[in-house]
Amino acid sequence: MKPRNAEERRVVELSATLKEIRPKDIEWIDKDYKRIYQRKGLCYYLIMERCKEWQVIRYYYKRPRTLFEFAQVWLNEECIIAMAKMRFMGVDRWKRDSEMTIKDWFRREAHYRYSYLGGMDRIGWSRAKVRSLLPALKQRGMKTTTHGVSPYKFALALLKNNRMETLLKVHQHLLFRYFAYHEEKLTETIWNSIRVALRHGYHWEDKKEVSDWIDMINDLDYLGLDTRNPHYICPEYLSEAHLHWTTKVNLKRFLEREKEKIEAYEPIFREQRKQFLDMILQCDNIVIQAIPTAMGIAEEGAHMCHCVGGYYDKPNSLILSAKIDGKRVETVEVNLTNYKVVQSRGVQNKETPYHKQIVELVQRNMKEIKKRNKLKKVV
Repeated sequence: MKPRNAEERRVVELSATLKEIRPKDIEWIDKDYKRIYQRKGLCYYLIMERCKEWQVIRYYYKRPRTLFEFAQVWLNEECIIAMAKMRFMGVDRWKRDSEMTIKDWFRREAHYRYSYLGGMDRIGWSRAKVRSLLPALKQRGMKTTTHGVSPYKFALALLKNNRMETLLKVHQHLLFRYFAYHEEKLTETIWNSIRVALRHGYHWEDKKEVSDWIDMINDLDYLGLDTRNPHYICPEYLSEAHLHWTTKVNLKRFLEREKEKIEAYEPIFREQRKQFLDMILQCDNIVIQAIPTAMGIAEEGAHMCHCVGGYYDKPNSLILSAKIDGKRVETVEVNLTNYKVVQSRGVQNKETPYHKQIVELVQRNMKEIKKRNKLKKVV
């Protein structure tokens, strides 16, 4: 595509002045390719360098007997411009002898076709080397490593978002890496919570913990709770806290959708299940009881994060809650037509270590369930 404005014309002009890859860089690529990849397959190497008022990220295609530059990303505080060679059919079928031309980065279809420029997210990037940087990037804390983030994403995050600069300078590389790829999640609410958490020495172990913590903050905000209170946002056991607040949010959303329907069905449900209310199945520390209300089934589904919350209007399904020391362990569904256990699931539809015992306990008492169900029909 021909350059359409002064910035694109400037980039085309400067691109022609860039030097070929240096022998030292070729040596670095060959050594890494041989050591890590045993000279097999396709790898992409990235080299960052400054050219006048632009930061350039140069993309190199590497195979056992092939090395050539196939794309460039030019960026500064004002704009981003992409250049790339032509391609045959396929993501990485580059036409080596074609000229590098401007690509329309901002068109939706172009963003899909050239999404490799977003940090090699689709086809990966093997290694990156920082040769020289814009003063603006140096001032914002960028050095010779990108901490596992694509150089493009890393530089763009620093140039466009002061909060990312703060995260980098306080050595929160895990948070930086997460928000570099999920910038839309760094909202005002999340940022304020991060500041409080950091002041209280809170620590995240991995990407999953960061994701769960952000979900938890959004849940707290949805429930109208204080997202700057360390009591809420700095839990000792994040997975348990995340599940707790997710349960409350799921229940609230479910009730907002189904409240009128549940309340209307409640008298029918109580009448259908009244003969099971005093039934208790027990073995050692496992206690299984029928859930007595339609609202109780909705709460069970929300707490256990599975779909049983919508089963209150199934007349042939008896829903039982298995507990140990008063805590929900699994939810059991019994078919009142053939008297078989349809399913027994713990949190998020997973089986627990007590699954076999729970199912066997229900099966041993199936005659009692059948007897009580027939009693209802007689009455």
